[in-house]
Amino acid sequence: MLTILGFAMIATFLVLIMMKKMSPIAALVLIPALFCVIVGKGAHLGDYVLEGVGQLAPTAAMLMFAIVYFGVMIDVGLFDPIVRAILRFCKADPMRIVVGTAVLAAIVSLDGDGSTTFMITVSAMYPLYKRLKMSLVVLTGVAATANGVMNTLPWGGPTARAASALKLDAADIFVPMIPALAVGLLFVFVLAYVLGRRERTRLGYLSLDEVLVTENETVLVGAGGTDATRTPGGAGAGTAAGLGAGDGDSAADKAAHDVADDTDDESFQGLDPHRETLRPRLYWFNAGLTVALLAAMIMELLPIPVLFLIGAALALTVNFPKMTEQKARIAAHADNVLNVSGMVFAAAVFTGVLTGTGMVEHMADWLVGAIPEGMGPHMGIVTGVLSLPLTYFMSNDGFYFGVLPVLAEAGSAHGVSSLEIARASLVGQPLHMSSPLVPAVYVLVGMAKVEFGDHTKFTVKWAALTCLVVLGAGILFGII
Repeated sequence: MLTILGFAMIATFLVLIMMKKMSPIAALVLIPALFCVIVGKGAHLGDYVLEGVGQLAPTAAMLMFAIVYFGVMIDVGLFDPIVRAILRFCKADPMRIVVGTAVLAAIVSLDGDGSTTFMITVSAMYPLYKRLKMSLVVLTGVAATANGVMNTLPWGGPTARAASALKLDAADIFVPMIPALAVGLLFVFVLAYVLGRRERTRLGYLSLDEVLVTENETVLVGAGGTDATRTPGGAGAGTAAGLGAGDGDSAADKAAHDVADDTDDESFQGLDPHRETLRPRLYWFNAGLTVALLAAMIMELLPIPVLFLIGAALALTVNFPKMTEQKARIAAHADNVLNVSGMVFAAAVFTGVLTGTGMVEHMADWLVGAIPEGMGPHMGIVTGVLSLPLTYFMSNDGFYFGVLPVLAEAGSAHGVSSLEIARASLVGQPLHMSSPLVPAVYVLVGMAKVEFGDHTKFTVKWAALTCLVVLGAGILFGII
């Protein structure tokens, strides 16, 4: 019964948020509370919730101060050179923009923290998506899937958990998986290219003169870059009728600056080269502080929430020494902080009930027990397939410490090594990063201003396909 109720609770949650019948925060709180009563353990709801909150409180604290820290870094212009470099590469071409999103997310994911990756990627790419009227779920979907592949790095979490659960060396698990993961990342880039081509077809090629004539709005593409606008139907870029090759350029540039000066679109506030919060004289201090912070995080010198708390305090104090300025910066990012931290604490209700009532344990046991006896010699492949739904519906801790040892034991009975099982368990990570139980995904959709249900509908199929590509590559290379 608990197995059925567990799956029913998750299905109800997903259906309601995807149909936009409830907000994610309300659904994360009310649905598990209702099912807790149905299970007959309503009297223990408070205990389950407090236990869930206790487990996720450090994550919520980390996200709160990380948002403030990176928000301040964006305000002072730390990432402006990165943005300009990406925009010069993208040249207002939707295809290049989507590919640039995947590349940026993959590179930033090297720090091993999904929240950091999403904050930097969205802050860099959101203004361009917004101005060109590109689909924001493409931004969130590509970023989440690229980060999911890179999340398998030994310091990213899943590999370390698998190594700890099965008492193996993390390097023995990860290094042989590199070819399969590289194929998965290459697939993400190909997927970004395909989605970008689709966006280019929908929006058309871009040319500045066309937008000045038809839409009277401009797309800023960075210092020294080419400004551009939408040409319907995907026709090639060119000058507008009546503008020559010489004078047209200067007239267009002047018009572009005029329009840019007049616009107050909030989507470009983060790229305004004249914003009052810029601190060019402190650029290298801020860069050094960020590098030191990420290095300390990777080396685990202090707990991550403590590192970001100290980092945020230093960033605010040095860049904005006046109390009024500090209050203004905190207020500017309060909306994101409240949305994300609220979502994390709401997720604590969901995970607390799912774990406390025993539903997650019964669901895992049922799935493992449903494996046919004849599949025993192929437990590596079975583990890879099961990692998709299990890491989506469960936390990584629940899967790697609760389910993986059972799968490894079943595999060893049929001569399948624990190393093979551990490697196969990493397959589901691209899908896991879009799970409603992953706090970082709320940073992603919150900063990109995308409904979680829309992100789920768009991303799940592509993320699952990426997982299967990694699994197929692992089988082909003899890794799994």
